Amino acid sequence: MMARLMKCLLTAFVMIALLGCGAGERYEVQGDVVVFTYWTFSFGRINDTLPGADASSFKSVKDWLGHDNERVYFKEKLVPGADAATLQVVRYPLYRDKRDYYYGATAMHVADMETFKTLKWAEDDFWATDSRYAYYDTLRIDADLPTFELLDVFVAKDKNYVYFFGQILPEADAATFEKLGHSAYSRDKSHVWCGDDLLPDADLATFVVDGFDKAHDKHGRFRYEKRDTVTEDE
Repeated sequence: MMARLMKCLLTAFVMIALLGCGAGERYEVQGDVVVFTYWTFSFGRINDTLPGADASSFKSVKDWLGHDNERVYFKEKLVPGADAATLQVVRYPLYRDKRDYYYGATAMHVADMETFKTLKWAEDDFWATDSRYAYYDTLRIDADLPTFELLDVFVAKDKNYVYFFGQILPEADAATFEKLGHSAYSRDKSHVWCGDDLLPDADLATFVVDGFDKAHDKHGRFRYEKRDTVTEDE
């Protein structure tokens, strides 16, 4: 859970660090092959050859998206079924062609291309809807769209379910579920969560949020989903 909540901050930190070291993700035509080149801390610059790419017709659309006359590539990965002739960038890592939307190298299988729209982004994760479904990245969610609402960048609900990172949050009562301020905590009429971790020993009546990752009830304090055993003096 912690890794997912901190994803945005870690991604931003890593990008700054990489740029400082000359990350330089890009495509290069090297003779009769096309490579996706990037820098790593462990191995320095890496050159990954694009499988089957035609160097003579290859074009870089973005540093992370390219195509030749027949094939589309996300970074070094071939995107099966994507149409090079109708390729359009939305925002990293989302793009489309005449048939579908793609997240990274994966087809999203959007049901209604004409009504598809993104709702909220958090770094490279997003929520979206069309006339039939809701989407979290590549997850297609059979949500009740008239009652579907976003509670924050990772949490949504409709009249039936609460969704955390696109997955149904077990035991959550959608009618009474609420986020507790700008924190990692949430609750419904019977439970308290930190992210998608249920806090079974939390006392709902006395539960109070003290910060993004801190809370307390009559039995003591929490740090994220765990009871905090550190005393005030420590």
